Amino acid sequence: MQLSLIDPEAFKDGFSLGAFLSGIANGVLDPKAQPAGPKPDSSTAAAAARVSLDKARALLEVFEKAESEAFYTHGEVSKGVQALQNTLAADQAKYQKALASCSRHSEKAREAFRRVEEHSNRVGQVGTRLGDRLQRADGLRSRAQELIRLLDYLALFVVLPGGDLAFTEGLPGLFWEDKKLVEAATIAHKLRALTSEVANAGERNRLAGAAAAAEDAAAAAAGSGNAAAAAAPGGSGSSGGGGAAAAATAAERPEMEPAVGSLEYGIRRLGQYCVWLENRVVGRFDQAVEDDNLRVMGECARIMAAFDREKAIIQARSLRTSLCRYVLMFNMCLGLWRSGPRYISLLPVFQSSVDELTWVREPAVAADDAVVSERLRPLSRLYGTLGDTVAVEAGRMSSIFPDARTALQMLVAKVFGDRVIMALERLLEDTSEDAFSSSTSYSSGRPLDELDDVNEEYGSDAGSGRFSRRRRRRRRRGGRSGRGVLDLRMRHDRQSGDGGGGGRASGGAGGVGRRRHSDGGDSAGPSVLALHLYLRLLAASYVRTRELAEQVDSATSGQVDVSGLVGGVFQQFLKLYPAPELQWLDLMAEKDLAPDFDSGDPLHRPALTLAIAEGLIRRNAEAVQRCALMCPAAQVPSSVRLLYVGEAPYDGRMPGCLMEHLPGYLIAGVEREMELTLQLDGRGDMEAANLYRRPPQLQLQQHVVRQQGPPVAAAPPLPPPPPPRPPVTRAAAAQAAQAYVAVRVAPVLCAVQYSSQVVKRLQEYHVKVILPPLESSAPEVSACATGLTLGVRAVEGAVLSVMHALVDMVVIQAEKVLMYEQRRSEFLPPGDHLDAVLLDRPTDACLLVCALFEALGKVARDSLYGSNLSSFLLDVGLRMHATFLNHMQQYVYNAAGALRWRNDVAAYCDVFRSWGLPLLDSRLGAVGGLVGILVVEPDQLLPLINGTLRLDHREAIKYVRLRQDFHTARVQGRALQQIFGSEDAVPGQPAVAATAIGPGGGGTATAAVAGGGSRR
Repeated sequence: MQLSLIDPEAFKDGFSLGAFLSGIANGVLDPKAQPAGPKPDSSTAAAAARVSLDKARALLEVFEKAESEAFYTHGEVSKGVQALQNTLAADQAKYQKALASCSRHSEKAREAFRRVEEHSNRVGQVGTRLGDRLQRADGLRSRAQELIRLLDYLALFVVLPGGDLAFTEGLPGLFWEDKKLVEAATIAHKLRALTSEVANAGERNRLAGAAAAAEDAAAAAAGSGNAAAAAAPGGSGSSGGGGAAAAATAAERPEMEPAVGSLEYGIRRLGQYCVWLENRVVGRFDQAVEDDNLRVMGECARIMAAFDREKAIIQARSLRTSLCRYVLMFNMCLGLWRSGPRYISLLPVFQSSVDELTWVREPAVAADDAVVSERLRPLSRLYGTLGDTVAVEAGRMSSIFPDARTALQMLVAKVFGDRVIMALERLLEDTSEDAFSSSTSYSSGRPLDELDDVNEEYGSDAGSGRFSRRRRRRRRRGGRSGRGVLDLRMRHDRQSGDGGGGGRASGGAGGVGRRRHSDGGDSAGPSVLALHLYLRLLAASYVRTRELAEQVDSATSGQVDVSGLVGGVFQQFLKLYPAPELQWLDLMAEKDLAPDFDSGDPLHRPALTLAIAEGLIRRNAEAVQRCALMCPAAQVPSSVRLLYVGEAPYDGRMPGCLMEHLPGYLIAGVEREMELTLQLDGRGDMEAANLYRRPPQLQLQQHVVRQQGPPVAAAPPLPPPPPPRPPVTRAAAAQAAQAYVAVRVAPVLCAVQYSSQVVKRLQEYHVKVILPPLESSAPEVSACATGLTLGVRAVEGAVLSVMHALVDMVVIQAEKVLMYEQRRSEFLPPGDHLDAVLLDRPTDACLLVCALFEALGKVARDSLYGSNLSSFLLDVGLRMHATFLNHMQQYVYNAAGALRWRNDVAAYCDVFRSWGLPLLDSRLGAVGGLVGILVVEPDQLLPLINGTLRLDHREAIKYVRLRQDFHTARVQGRALQQIFGSEDAVPGQPAVAATAIGPGGGGTATAAVAGGGSRR
C-alpha cells in the first residue's frame, strides 16, 4: 500500500499531534493550487454553506484515507516489533546459556586457585619451620663453637701453674697484652658464667642424688618388718653411732687442694686471673686519672664494661648518709667490688671538705635579706662549683664510660648525698642551736616537761588526736585561761576595783613572765630572731638547692632524674615542719601583743593598731609562702591550713595559727577601748555622769592619762564647782561635747573602724594567699573557710556588743543631761509669759544634747562607713526617740512652755535630720506632732487627735494630761478628763508625785526612769 498521507518517520522524536492533523487537513482547507473552473459562488448563505459542506466531505474523505493508512502502518510496525522481540528472545537465551557456562568454568578456576594457595601456604609454613630449625641449628653450632673455644681457654687454666707470673708466661698473649685486654675481659666474663653454670648444675645433680638416696633408704626401712623394728633400738644405736663416726671422720678430714688438671683447679685459677686482671685495669685507670689521660681512661672503662665491672671504677667510696630512696637504690644495686678511690672520689670538688668554706658563725642581730644573703654566700659558691663540675663531667664521662648515664647518676648521687647535705648542715647548725634550745618546744616556747615529746606530737598525722590533746593542754597562763575567741563577751558594768577586775589583774601579773627562753630572754629575745633566721635560711637554701638541681638536669640533658633529690636532701630538715613556723608565729605575736595582754587593767593591754594587725597577717603570709615552697605537694594544703586556722574544729585555738591571734587581738582591742570608756564614764556617779559640763582642759587631761597609763601617784581631788553656773552657750556646748566625744566615743569608734578594715584585709588575704595553695584539696578549702567564718563571726559579735554598749552609754549620758539640766520652770514660766529671746533660744539641756549628737554624728561619719554607720546612728536615734517621749511625759506645760518645748523638739529634729536617715526623721517628726497637743486650744484637741494625729484616746490621754489646764479646761461643757476617759495621775501634782526641791529653783518632778535621780 502506497502511503500518501502518513509518514512513519513523523512518529519519531519530536512528534506533535496538532502538527500531524494540521498537515493532513491543510490540503483540503488551504490547498496550494486552486481547482480549474469557475470559482464557487459564496455570495449567499446557502452558497457559502454548500461550499463549507463540500469542504467537510472532502476533509472526511481525507481523514478516512489517513485512518486506513495509519492502520496499515500500525500493522507493519507491529510485525517489525514482533520480529525484533523474537530475535531478542533467541539472543537472550544464547547469552544465558553462555553465561551459565562461564560461571561453571569460573568456579572451577577459583577452586583451583584456592587449592594452589593452600598448597603454597603449606609450603611456606614448612619453609619457615625449616628456616627456624636452620637458624636454631646455626645458633647451636655457633654456641657449640663458642663453647668449644671457651673449653679450650678453660683447658689453659686447668693446666696453668700457680702464681701471677704464670698469667703472662703460661697464657697466650690474648690474656695479657694491653691491646687485647678488652677481648680478654670478655672471655674471662664468659668463662666465669660458664663455670658458674657448671657448678650450679653439679649442685643440682648432687641434691637430686641425695634426695633419691633418701627415698630409697626410706623405702628399705619401711619394708624391713616387725622383726627389724624389734631389733631397731640396738641396731639403730650402732648404726647411728657409725653414721656419726663417719660424719666426724668426714668433718675431720682436711679439705683437699684441687689437683692440677682438674676442673676445680681450673675454676680457682680463673678466679685468680679475674682478680689479677681487675687490679691491673684499675691501676691503669687510677694512673690515667692522675695524668688526666682520657684515652686510657676510656680504654679501661671499656675493658671493665666488657668485664661487667664498669661501676667499680665509677663509684667512689660508700656514701656517708641515707639521702633518700634514690641514693639507697644505688648503694644496694651497684654491687660494689670494693670501696676504694675511683674516678668520682678523685675529682677535685670531692677532695676538699665543706668545713674549709668561710661560714658565718657570729650570732645574728637581724633576719633581713642582707643577713640571709651574707650567710648563703658560701653555699652559693659551693653550689656554683658543684654545678660547673657536673656540667664538665657530663661531657667527659660520655667520652670515657660506655654507660655514661650510670656514671652521671652516681656522680649526681654523690653530689647531693655528700656535698649538699654536709653544706646544709654547716649552714644551719649554729642557727638551729640558737633557735631550738633544749628548754623550749617547737610549738609554744614552754618548757618541754609541760608538753609531750615533740617527735610524738608532730610525727603523727596533722589531724591526730595527740596534737589536739596537746593543744587543749596548752592554754595561756593568766587571766585569759578561760576566755576563748568565741566566748568573749562585754562586761559593761565592770568597775575598775571590783572582784573581776582584780582577778584579771592578778592573772595578768601571773602571765608577765610566762615566756622565758633558753637564752634568758623573753619572747623577743635572740632565740626568736634565730628561729626566724633559721626559717629564712632554710627556705633560701631550698631555693638554691632546687636551682642546683635544675642546673644539673640541664647539664645532664635529662639523663638523671633529679625530681626526688631536693626533697630527699631536705627530708631530715623538714621532719617537724611546719611546727617551727607555728612556734615563730606564736612568739612573734606575743612580742607584739605585750606580756600584759591578759591583764585585768585595760590600760596595761595593747591598743588596737593597724600596724600590729597587719604584722600578724604579713608574718603568716611569709610562713605560708615558705610552707608552699618547701612542703611536698600532697602536704601543702594541710600545712597551710595549720598555719591559718589550726586543727578541727578550726576555732583558732591552735598555738601560732593566724586565727588564734588576730580575732582575739581585734576583740581585745575593741573591748579595751570600751572598758576604758566605761571606767571614765563611772555610771552611777551623778557628778561624773555630767562630766562634759566641766572645762574641756580637764577632759583632755583625762584623755592623756588614758593614753599614757595610770599616774604614779593619785592626783589631788578637783575642787567642787561653784553652785551658780552660767547659762550654756552654743559654742561652750559644742566645745564640751566635742571634748567628751573625743575622749569617750572616738577611741571606741576608731577601734571598730580598725577592726572592720582588718577583717576586710583578712578576707582579701584569704582569697589571694590562702586559697591558691589549697586548690587541690576541697576539704582543706572548706576547713579554712570555716575557720575564717568563725573568726569573723566572733569579731562581729564582739564589735556588735561594743557598739550596743556604746549606744547605751551615749543614750544614758543624754538622759542624764536631760535629767540634771532640764528645769520645770522652763516649761511653766511665771505669768504664762515668754519673751522673744527665750522663745528663739533652746533650753540648756537641749543645747547640750544637740551639741552631743552633732559631735557624735561627725565622729561617726569620720570613723564608720556603710551599713555600720547607718546602723549605729539609727540605733542611737531610735533610742533617743523613746527617750524624748519619756522625757516629754515628765513635765507639765502651759502655753508658753509648750512653745519652748516645741522649739527644743525642732532643734532635736534638725540635729538628727543631718544624719540622713528617713526612718529616724519620720519618728522625730511624729514627736513634733505630739507637741501640738500641748500647744493648741482645748477645743482643737479633738480635731487634732482624731484627724491629724489619728491617736487612740487611751494613747492621747498620756499627752493631754501634760497640759496645765487639764483639770480646768472645758470643751462644750465637758472636762478633758471626761472626754478622754482616764483617771491617771497628772505629773507634777503633789497628790500623786514625789516632791523634790532642786537646786535650780523649786518645783516638783517625777522620778526619772532612765536617770535614776529626780528632776529639778
